Amino acid sequence: MKRKFTFRSYLLLILVAWILAYAHKAWAQDDIPLEERLRKNPLPASATHLESGGKVYRDSCAGCHGMDGKPKPQTEQSTPAPQGDLSDFRMESIRDGEIYWVVTHGIENFMPASEGKLSDTQRWEVVLYIRELRARRKAIEIAQLGPYRWKLPVGFPYPNVPADNPMTPEKVELGRYLFYDQRLSLNQTQSCASCHKQKLAFTDGRPRGVGSTGELHPRGAMSLANVAYSPALTWANPNIHQLEQQALLPMFGENPIELGMSGKETLLIERLKAEPKYQKLFAAAFPKESNPFTVANVVKAIASFERTIISGDSPYDRYARGGDPNAIAESAKRGELLFFGEKLECFHCHGGFNFTGTVDYFQKGLPEVEFHNTGLYNLKGKTSYPVPNTGIYEFTQNLDDVGKFKAPTLRNVMLTAPYMHDGSVKTIDDVIDHYGAGGRTIKSGPLAGVGAENPNRSDFVQGFELTAEERKDLHAFLESLTDKSFLTDPALSNPWISVSHPSGQGVEK
Repeated sequence: MKRKFTFRSYLLLILVAWILAYAHKAWAQDDIPLEERLRKNPLPASATHLESGGKVYRDSCAGCHGMDGKPKPQTEQSTPAPQGDLSDFRMESIRDGEIYWVVTHGIENFMPASEGKLSDTQRWEVVLYIRELRARRKAIEIAQLGPYRWKLPVGFPYPNVPADNPMTPEKVELGRYLFYDQRLSLNQTQSCASCHKQKLAFTDGRPRGVGSTGELHPRGAMSLANVAYSPALTWANPNIHQLEQQALLPMFGENPIELGMSGKETLLIERLKAEPKYQKLFAAAFPKESNPFTVANVVKAIASFERTIISGDSPYDRYARGGDPNAIAESAKRGELLFFGEKLECFHCHGGFNFTGTVDYFQKGLPEVEFHNTGLYNLKGKTSYPVPNTGIYEFTQNLDDVGKFKAPTLRNVMLTAPYMHDGSVKTIDDVIDHYGAGGRTIKSGPLAGVGAENPNRSDFVQGFELTAEERKDLHAFLESLTDKSFLTDPALSNPWISVSHPSGQGVEK
């Protein structure tokens, strides 16, 4: 099928330009020989080499990339092709050998080769200078972010943090205790962790959520993996952009009832004040406040902890960064090509470092927010999806938005079954069958309909055929996205387990 060239396609082209196209196999075949990719810069980062590299960069590279590494406007570039940002966070995941290879050989129709024009030493000096460009920008970012020191995977950007809730270790620690504390529910039977279990990548394994009163929710609990990078925090509410906003919903929301604390704010604060552990934790987290026990501070602390729930050390990450070419099996490598190819088109909705099209981060500019109709239903009547799960239509009242939901991250996807917003697709194989058919067909009953005929179905859900071997390869790739260290990281685990709690109530077991 021949696709039309859209503005989205042009944005994608910009993202893959120059070195990034080689470093991230999501968009380009990696034709850099393995031994070349693994080469390390033989030159020390001395002032002499950096000065020399800067001069070569100014004469040979700055015409398109600018002296600060940021691409110039198209009208000011010496070549018509879009250029990558050499000071961008992605540069941290690109190896010296990859940069050297591209500097040496260029990119056809994008960038001229320097072999024969620059000496070997000069090319390695350019590599040093490009590293310096990222180091300078990172230093500026750290200064702007404040005193908190993020522990991020290589190639991950800094998350956005609201100005009125700066990150501190003390606030994160308080948030971790609150996240696992069942006193946040009216009947003290549930905490945030009840629906977001670490061992399940912070999901709960249920098709649909269940509140503390037993009420069945219309949708399932989304994974909190890398939630710090999400500018849309629920399946289908486009109006919730910050974790501080979202944290209020499970505690005080009434439709559906989750923790059931609506109208019980005073009771919540009294419970927290009565816990000796919190006397120290709240005071440390909010040292300038005479009375730190407030609902606003509760959600600030929980949001701070949630921003540290970061996953980025899966076997695929170790392979894609180039440090361990054997981190994933050959089958997973073939599955990667399928996932990022036009035959399946998975990457259009599940691309980027977080495997989702909805993403935001520090200094990104404009957040990307996407909601898609995947042809899961096609009911007769006004809305083709069953009420109340009509997607963002619930908020926009635009019939074109019926059935459009957020595409979640696929990190740790093998642990987050069942799938889709309502948990109606049980297994990964069922998911593959759904997309292979271009939408789900339900033959009988109140939900009967042919999803492939849904008028709002995404253009990226066109259907495909897989051989048995290709299916196994795709499986292997998706399995390679499981970050086992994330599932057992003590910094994200229940802190109450080692704390004596006389009543035996109020903490997540």
